[in-house]
Amino acid sequence: MRIAICDDERTLTETAAALAERWSRDHGVPCAVRTFSSGRQLLFETAGSYPFDLLLLDIDLGEEGLSGLDVARRVRETDRNTAIAFLTSHPEHVFAGYEVSALRYLMKPVAEADLFPLLDLVRESGERERRFLVLEVDGEQRRVEEEDILCLEARGHTVVVETASGPVEVRTTLSALSKQLGPGFAAAHRSFLVNLRHVERVGRAECLLEGGRTVPVSRGAWAALSRAFLDYYREV
Repeated sequence: MRIAICDDERTLTETAAALAERWSRDHGVPCAVRTFSSGRQLLFETAGSYPFDLLLLDIDLGEEGLSGLDVARRVRETDRNTAIAFLTSHPEHVFAGYEVSALRYLMKPVAEADLFPLLDLVRESGERERRFLVLEVDGEQRRVEEEDILCLEARGHTVVVETASGPVEVRTTLSALSKQLGPGFAAAHRSFLVNLRHVERVGRAECLLEGGRTVPVSRGAWAALSRAFLDYYREV
């Protein structure tokens, strides 16, 4: 699970991150936690692509002209899928989040009794939507979660499936594998398919994936890939 915490109180972000890591250990669910000290930092560093399952966002951000609700509105312009939960010290703010489909409000200071049920809810929701690709590797059937796939690369008579945990090499064709994939994958090159969920930027020569991996973009694929990238984030 990928979690972002945005709050201008360092103590709160550290506490929430520590609680999320404890939940991760207790439940055996890998978690990647990123913290942001301001809404502007979050918006700048993610550049319109929000690769998180959950965003914990301080609704009372102490930034001139930019509240937590403003940040949430910006997120929702391109992302309808990331779960948003507001952090607040003021109970009267709870009605403000309906327009951005806030999942829940957590009162400060963040407590295990409030955060853990929220993380359970986000995990259960994600599991209901999970899709898997079944690959034959070394004579065995191996299940790979589509969400974990960064890209697929054709190399001769094999396809290398790059995942968050490492590459998986399969003796098949890219065309055959593409027919098994759900929506959210697009061609960047005749030898590459990318998972749009993990694409951070599309350029004319290459696209940038999470973690800094780059994939070449062919001249003939650039326009369609750009449209697919924009459409994906409008729809989700």
